[in-house]
Amino acid sequence: MKLIVTIGLLAAIGTIVFRIWRDSQNTEGIDRNLLQALKGDKALAERLLNHARERYPGRSERWYAEKIIYDLRRGR
Repeated sequence: MKLIVTIGLLAAIGTIVFRIWRDSQNTEGIDRNLLQALKGDKALAERLLNHARERYPGRSERWYAEKIIYDLRRGR
């Protein structure tokens, strides 16, 4: 009985972790947090990402999104 309860708890925790991870991933190639910071403006997000890619070549997509969010919060 304890084994079944333990497996059920692990499955529930795994499901929650997966949903949190999935929600933090890209939406149509654009980071969800970036879209949230830009109030869903995908066109603006693409322009800002392209500009960041040109200005800072060779970085990860996550880095670009975090850099843009950081700059937005700083008022740049």
